[in-house]
Amino acid sequence: MSFLKKLPCLAVAVTALGFATIGEAKPIVLNSIRAVVNGEPITQSMVDAAVQTQVRVWLMGNKGMVSRAQAEREIREMEKRALDDLIDRKLILTEFERLGGVIKEQYVDESVTRFVQDRFNGDRDKFVKDLNDSGITIAQFRKIQSDQIAIQALRSQNSGGNAVPNTPWEKKEKYDEIKSEFASEGKVQLRIMSIPKQTPDSTFDAQEALIKEIVGNLNSGVDFDALAKAHSADSFAAKGGYVGIIGRGTLNAGLTEAAYAIPPGQISAPLDDGPFWRILKVEKRVGQSAPSYEKLEEEVDKRLRIEKRQKNMESWLLKLRRDANVRIYDN
Repeated sequence: MSFLKKLPCLAVAVTALGFATIGEAKPIVLNSIRAVVNGEPITQSMVDAAVQTQVRVWLMGNKGMVSRAQAEREIREMEKRALDDLIDRKLILTEFERLGGVIKEQYVDESVTRFVQDRFNGDRDKFVKDLNDSGITIAQFRKIQSDQIAIQALRSQNSGGNAVPNTPWEKKEKYDEIKSEFASEGKVQLRIMSIPKQTPDSTFDAQEALIKEIVGNLNSGVDFDALAKAHSADSFAAKGGYVGIIGRGTLNAGLTEAAYAIPPGQISAPLDDGPFWRILKVEKRVGQSAPSYEKLEEEVDKRLRIEKRQKNMESWLLKLRRDANVRIYDN
């Protein structure tokens, strides 16, 4: 065990290789193998390091440009994709070397210059400072750029850029699929339920229990209008909460935004609206109009071309995996 302690990043899972100390309930995993690609292991520490580097470069290039929530979502996505991305990178770079590909230093220089220009307005000193603060050396950054150029070159080459043009029926089908994204928002046909947070005859805790009971009933399929008639405390209660078809100027800003964000047929979670909890149900949208096929044809054609290139690239990556010796281990 002393030998293993000297190698904290050893590419081996103790449990996977069957080493266990007598009396130990759970052997300590020093560094688990996540995958083996053509005989070369990818370990958890390699995945973690790849994610850290990717996150550092991404944050450096997006500092001040995205919210904390956006950054957290992007980082979570990087973590989810990390192992597959690392396997694909290894396979693509191996293929690039097999084909005799070489990235000239001139191209790396140009890539770094573009990065500095786009993300730091050409301020190289600020770029170098941020690079140092991120713990990445210039040499490491240049290697990242070089690898990315190679990967992008092979991806582009195998994405089928010269694919057969999209047919009229393909475009019409795609138009029908996406036209709602571009439709005018129209108006919402709305029901509303208003539950007071406290009444002369009921405490806050009792009303909170009531709103939870109502939500449970709605989730169980009980009719919205019946519950509104029984429990709502507003002028729409007698009509089962039916408000009608409303525009954006009918309700207060918070309820309006919520109403227009709810998909037709769906019910909102309880909304805190001063002295009330409000529950909204959007029955349908009316008055929506989609742009004509002619107005969207360029967008339709572009999306189809992107989808076809993505499909071709996925087929190529799948072939790389089939031709290689790739084993993935559950973590």
